[in-house]
Amino acid sequence: MNAKKPNHWGCMRTKFFLLGVSLSVFATASSASIITNGTFSIAGTIFVTSAAGVTTPAGVCPVGISCIFFADTGTPAQNGKIDIAPFGLPNGDIPLAISGNDAANMFTQFNPPEIPPTINPPVPLMSFLNAGINTVLELTSFPLGINGAAGCLAVIPAAGQVCTPPGSPFNLQNLTATSSTVTFKMGGVSLDGTSVWTGIFASQFNNIPFQTVLNSLATNGFAANTFSGQITLSAVPEPGSLSFLLLGSGMIASATLLRKLVRR
Repeated sequence: MNAKKPNHWGCMRTKFFLLGVSLSVFATASSASIITNGTFSIAGTIFVTSAAGVTTPAGVCPVGISCIFFADTGTPAQNGKIDIAPFGLPNGDIPLAISGNDAANMFTQFNPPEIPPTINPPVPLMSFLNAGINTVLELTSFPLGINGAAGCLAVIPAAGQVCTPPGSPFNLQNLTATSSTVTFKMGGVSLDGTSVWTGIFASQFNNIPFQTVLNSLATNGFAANTFSGQITLSAVPEPGSLSFLLLGSGMIASATLLRKLVRR
């Protein structure tokens, strides 16, 4: 009686497939252990200056440039601090533990309207602690506003008016004749390069139109108000993990192709 020959092709195919799965799982696990994904909300006070060289409650801006300062909403205010809201956390890999009053540092941005939409080199914007590790978000994108400058010439406030001053990243809109909102966007990378982030920010003026905001900026040298924002982080695979992931996927595909060839 002839002994059944071992199926070497089948064994090789199975080992190839299992090795590919292992490499893919390892790549995913190693990336997930060091990269933060998710969305969280922030709140604080923002101070935007003209280029006249002014002193604000949050800091001094030199003559010839404009600045953006940040502070929390407490009394007394803590300059360079903002709150991270607990609502909606945990989210993704972002734990509830990062939230709280003064939970994040916000760095002053000097001359931001003069920065082109793509910022190189990156500049620090925010940092916060996560399980004892300091996460730093750097600013690489501060796009110009999209409302256009024509509406800024409107003298009598009315609902629906929009304005973006020339060269400004801020979008102003009158919600009514006596209330307005300012929005802007930012984006960038984490300092360690493991994630990218985008931010959408808004400041609501409940009792004044944007004409009054612009007048304050021109007359006093700065405008200030509370603001809120939503930060979304997305993981960037490490080069090593990405290589393992690609290698594992390739081996799985090869094992599948080998199975088809053997069956023919």
